[in-house]
Amino acid sequence: MKLMERGLLVYFLSFFFCLCHGGNGAGNKEKARVEYGEHIYARFESPLIFPGTIRDVDVYVPAQYDGKSPVPVCVFQDGLFYRADTIVSELIENKEIPVMILVAASPGQVTGDFDPDSPRSNRTYEYDTPSPRFGQFLLEELLPFVESLKTSDGKRIFFSQDRNDRMITGCSSGAACAFNVAWNTDAFSRVYTACGSFTGLRGSFTNAILVQKFEPKPIRFYLQSGTRDMWTSFGDWWSANQAMVRALNFAGYDYSYQFIENAEHCDDNVVKVFPDAMRFLWKGYPLNKPSTKGKTRNSMLNQVLLEGKTFELVMSGVDANFLLVSDHRGGVLLTSDEATVRLGNRKEKPLLNKRVVAVGINAEMLIYSLREGMSIADSLGHILKHVKCGMQLYDAAPLREGGYYIIGSHAGEQFSTIWHLSGEYELSEKENIPKRVCSLALSGNNNWLYALGYDTRRGYSYKVSRSDKDLLYGQEFFYIHVPDQYDGAEVRSAVCDDYGRIYLATAYGVQLCDYNGRCEAILSLPGNVTPVSLAWGGREMNTLYVLCDNGEVYKRELNTRGTSLNSLMPNIRVGAG
Repeated sequence: MKLMERGLLVYFLSFFFCLCHGGNGAGNKEKARVEYGEHIYARFESPLIFPGTIRDVDVYVPAQYDGKSPVPVCVFQDGLFYRADTIVSELIENKEIPVMILVAASPGQVTGDFDPDSPRSNRTYEYDTPSPRFGQFLLEELLPFVESLKTSDGKRIFFSQDRNDRMITGCSSGAACAFNVAWNTDAFSRVYTACGSFTGLRGSFTNAILVQKFEPKPIRFYLQSGTRDMWTSFGDWWSANQAMVRALNFAGYDYSYQFIENAEHCDDNVVKVFPDAMRFLWKGYPLNKPSTKGKTRNSMLNQVLLEGKTFELVMSGVDANFLLVSDHRGGVLLTSDEATVRLGNRKEKPLLNKRVVAVGINAEMLIYSLREGMSIADSLGHILKHVKCGMQLYDAAPLREGGYYIIGSHAGEQFSTIWHLSGEYELSEKENIPKRVCSLALSGNNNWLYALGYDTRRGYSYKVSRSDKDLLYGQEFFYIHVPDQYDGAEVRSAVCDDYGRIYLATAYGVQLCDYNGRCEAILSLPGNVTPVSLAWGGREMNTLYVLCDNGEVYKRELNTRGTSLNSLMPNIRVGAG
């Protein structure tokens, strides 16, 4: 036996001994009336996403599979356990779940050249990291590889592409992986986590908090743990799983759980509850789909979202250099260094062949190009004034009394600088920020100027001096969530509403922060695409327009009003929190 194979065999024998023995639950003994299927074993090497990794794959194909049409799939981490082949075949025979194929793989290992018996184990890296990477690996590499295999009688394997037909499960870190895959992709809607490692092994301890902040997703969950689950320097598995259950309840998810007195970490209880987990997760299939119709207790989501209103695609194929800018009258400009047009009218003659950074009072436009610098134009695009400046301009925020705050940097400088451009078009430097900060927004009452960072999670708040427009008492004010796979929040755009909230285009979606700087809610775009630019539009200024990094523009009507220079100054009264 090769050294790599022997290492994997020892790993699985030790890790799953307790899972494959004992238990008196349904499916523990094979039944004579049930026809069981076959296993296909294969070795798989990841070519791109986890390069150099080798893993053993076990595919269980039930006898009821005809090989003629796509069927649901259930993905297992750490190999096939729970006595899943036996139990699933019996549940299929009893018509309690649909015909499905089970796919299991060991975690990836990379063999060392000098000491092959000491491979690098990828298990915690792949499973405990709360990022889309492992989901990408499943969807782009492992499942297509499995579909290339055949049964002993020559049947090809076909998986349904509908998320309603996909389940994922695991124990311990494998459970964290199951959650991370379903949460970070739009590809799985049914999740069984046994003794989930929602702890500090890497970053999965943040998941329970994120569940309470994100708009609910169409996922159904079943969780299992016990009072004697693990308790190590990485955290307390028992309380972490309770926190996850509380979070799912708070967010309105369709879920169930079995927390068992004296149950230990990944003992035979994970096998005992597996049949009930399958029945719950697949109840009412295919019509009773996991949905987002549960009522969340998130007060900001309940205040902002409108029943039945979701993100609607406005257009696609927009060049990555374009941005969105509100005209404060309900219209939205689509603007780049080459052209500015009104959103929805790209076939018309451009308003002007320059980038509009912001629209100010009386519909004047602040224009910038790297070659010609900064200018002011009227609403028809006629240049009124050239403003001499020696900086690269990133963003601008117009004031109610006229003028703008502008953020940019001098050539060669790593830090950002905020300037004030007065109503008389005089430019004065106001603040240096020792970070790459590239987005600005003014609160609806103009009390505060917000400066948001790209490669950091930091966001700054400054008091605006009404007399001389100086920026006072600046502090690192915002708490912005950062996905594990990023080093910064990547805030590229920010807008405010008339109720003291600020909306941020970030790597995690549209994050909504309260008047006290705390992210309280997060909106995901379809397909989890990344927003890069935001603007308010619509007749009531209550429609949020979002440009994404894939060139798609979405809009969503909300139960709020975006800040506009053409409306009365709002009275924002928010408690300290």
